[in-house]
Amino acid sequence: MKINIVKRKNVTPPERAEMYSIFSRYYDNVEHSRFENDLERKTWIIQLRNHDQRIVGFSTLLTYEHSGSSGPAVIIYSGDTIIDSPYRLNGSLAGAFGHFLLRTIEEHRNTSVYWLLTTKGVRTYRFLPVFFKDFFPVFDQQTPDNIKLLIDEVAEKKFGTNYSPDTQVVSHHGKRDRLSVSEHDPLLLKRSDPHIDYFVQKNPGYNNGDELVCLTEMSEKNLNSRGWRVIKHTEVQWYE
Repeated sequence: MKINIVKRKNVTPPERAEMYSIFSRYYDNVEHSRFENDLERKTWIIQLRNHDQRIVGFSTLLTYEHSGSSGPAVIIYSGDTIIDSPYRLNGSLAGAFGHFLLRTIEEHRNTSVYWLLTTKGVRTYRFLPVFFKDFFPVFDQQTPDNIKLLIDEVAEKKFGTNYSPDTQVVSHHGKRDRLSVSEHDPLLLKRSDPHIDYFVQKNPGYNNGDELVCLTEMSEKNLNSRGWRVIKHTEVQWYE
C-alpha cells in the first residue's frame, strides 16, 4: 500500500474521478457537485493506493485557526472519507492521519490543536477509542465545560442552525449524503460495546445522515499505544 498526503490543489481531475467513484459506491444520496464543492474547501487529501497505483481510499482534511470565547485553537476537520472494503484492515489511513497530526502539532507548538470529527456511523466513532486516550463526547465522562464551549463554537460556525448544542448532532434533514445501508454492519451493532451503544443513543438519526460532532485534543500524550504503533508502521509521501 502506498500512502500519499497531497495538497488539494495538486489533486488531478482523474484522481478526483477515482475518489468520487469510491465515495458514491458506499454512500447514498450523493451529488457530484456537492462532492466537488466539499473537496474545494479542503487543504489536504490523504490517498491510499494499491499495488496498481489505483486509489482505494481517501480522506479530505481542512486545517484552520479558530478564535472565540473558548480561546485560540487550531482545528483539523475531517471531511469526506472512505476506504474500499478489501483494504480496511491494515491501518494505513489511521497511520497516515497520525503523520498529519504530528506535523500539524509541530507547526503550531504554541496553540492547542483539536480534531473535529463528525460521525455518521459506528465504525467512524469507534476510531476514537481505538487510537486516542481522551475524546468527547464519550459514554463514561462528562464533557468538560471548555471543550463543550469549543465544540459549540466551532460547530455553529461551520454548520449554522443544522447544529444543535443540546444534542451535539448536525442534522441535514435528509438532504446530504449518508452511508449506504450495507455499511451499517449489523454484527458490529450487536457487539457488547459501550462506545457503540453510546453512539447509537446520542445520534439516533445516523441512518439518515445525521452527524455526531466529536472533538479530540491532538497531542503526543493523547495518542494511545495503538495509535503510536500504526504511525510507526506507516510510511507516507508528502506532495505539496
